[in-house]
Amino acid sequence: MENEIQKDNKILRYVRLSRCYRIFLFFVMINIESIMNVSSGIFSSATKEIKSQLKLTDTQFGSFGTANSIGRIISSIFFGMYNQKISRKWSTTIYVILHSIFLFCFKITENPYILIFIRGLLGFTQIAPSVYVPVWINQFGISGYKTIQITSIQLFQTTGKLLGHLINLLLGLENWQTGFIIEGIYLLFLAFCCLISSEDYFSRTLFKKEIDKENATRISCSIYEEHLEEEKKENINYFSDLFILLSDPLYVLSLISRCIIHGINTCLHYWFSDFMRTVIKEKQYKVTIYYSIICFSGPLGAIIFNSRLRKIIGGYESRNSSWPIVILQFIASIFAISIGLMKTSISVSVVTALFLIFNSSVLPLIQGILISCVDKKLSATGFAFASTCTQLLTAGTTPMIYGIINDKFIDKYPWLAMVSMMSLHLFAVPLLIFLAILRNRKFDEKEKTKEQSEELKEM
Repeated sequence: MENEIQKDNKILRYVRLSRCYRIFLFFVMINIESIMNVSSGIFSSATKEIKSQLKLTDTQFGSFGTANSIGRIISSIFFGMYNQKISRKWSTTIYVILHSIFLFCFKITENPYILIFIRGLLGFTQIAPSVYVPVWINQFGISGYKTIQITSIQLFQTTGKLLGHLINLLLGLENWQTGFIIEGIYLLFLAFCCLISSEDYFSRTLFKKEIDKENATRISCSIYEEHLEEEKKENINYFSDLFILLSDPLYVLSLISRCIIHGINTCLHYWFSDFMRTVIKEKQYKVTIYYSIICFSGPLGAIIFNSRLRKIIGGYESRNSSWPIVILQFIASIFAISIGLMKTSISVSVVTALFLIFNSSVLPLIQGILISCVDKKLSATGFAFASTCTQLLTAGTTPMIYGIINDKFIDKYPWLAMVSMMSLHLFAVPLLIFLAILRNRKFDEKEKTKEQSEELKEM
C-alpha cells in the first residue's frame, strides 16, 4: 500500500512494508554476514596447513588479517562517503557478487602475496553489507525485538566461522581452498534474494511512522513515512557529517568502546584454533568440537540473556540500559583475560564461552546506542566510520601484533600473546562509565524540557 499527501509543498509518501518480508530479509542480511565469515573460520582452523603450504611465519600469516582490515578500512571510508548517494539495495547486491568472485580466486593460485592482496579485496567487499546489517535492523527491524535481532548478528557471525571449521573437517585441512568455492556459491544465491526485493526495503529515506498510543489500534505498525531530503543536504559532504558526529560525546564514547569490545574479538577468533593446538596441545578434531560449542553457546547464551534483560531494562534506547552495560563489560573483561591463563581445553572453552556470552550481550547494546544517538540520516555514515576506526585501531592490528608477540615469546611465554590482547577489554570499562553518566544527563535534560513544555501548555 502506498499513499501520498501534500505537506509544505512537498509530497510525503506513506508505505506499508510487509512484516513477513522484513523478517525474510532480516534472515537474508544476517546470512550474508554469516557466510562472509566462513573464510575466517577456514583460515583459523587450517592455520598450520596454510602456513606450511604457503611457507609463512606467524607474522606473515597474521598479515592476512591485516590485509583484510586494510580493505575494510578503505571500504568503510568509501561507504561512509557515498551511502547517502547510492542505492543501498544495489550496493549490497554488487558487493556480495564481487565478494563471491574474489573467493573463487583462491582456487587459482597459491602465491602468498597474491592471496594476501585478494584477502584485502575480500575485506573491501565485506564491509558495506556488514556495516549495513545493524543499520538495516535499526530502520526496518521488528519493534520491541531490535536488540535481540542485533544480538543475533553475533551468533550468525560465529556460526559462519564455525562452518569454516566444519568444512575443513569434512573436506580435509589440506583442501582448505574448496571451502572458499562453497562460500562463494551460496553468497550468489543471497545476492539474488536482494536483487529481487523492492527498493523500499532498503530505502535510506523511509522510517517507521511514530504512532500515538491513542492511534495505535488504528494505524498499522508497518507504516513507513518517507523523510524527504532537503536541498541543503546536497552541499553537505562526508567531512561535514563527520564533524557533526564527532561533536557528539555520546557517539565518540560509544565508538571507542565499540572498537575495543568488537575489534579485539577478531584477534580471538583468528588465533583461537592455533592457541588450542600450539599452547594447549589439543588435536584438530577436538579443537573443532570445542570451537563449535563455543560458537553456539556464547552468542546463543547472549540472546537468551538479552531477552531476559530486555524485560528489566528495555532495549538499547532505554535509560535503564546505561549502567548494566558497564557491569556486563567488566565481567566480560575478567573472563577475557582468563582465557590465556587456562591450562586445559575444557577450562579454555568454558571461560571463552562465558566471555562471549557477556561480550555478545554488551555489543548489541553499545552498537544500538551508537546508531540511535545520532540523526537518523547519519546512522549509516556513523556506523561506517565506527567500522573504519575498529579496523584501524583494533581488528586490523591485533592479529598481527599477536603474531609478533608469538614469534618472540612463544617458547618462554606461550600464553603471553593471548593475555596481552584480551587484557585490552578492560580499557572499555571507564569509557562506558563516562557514557552512562553523560547518557543519563541527556535523559534528565529531555525529561526536564518535557515537563517545562507541559507546564507552558497548562498555563
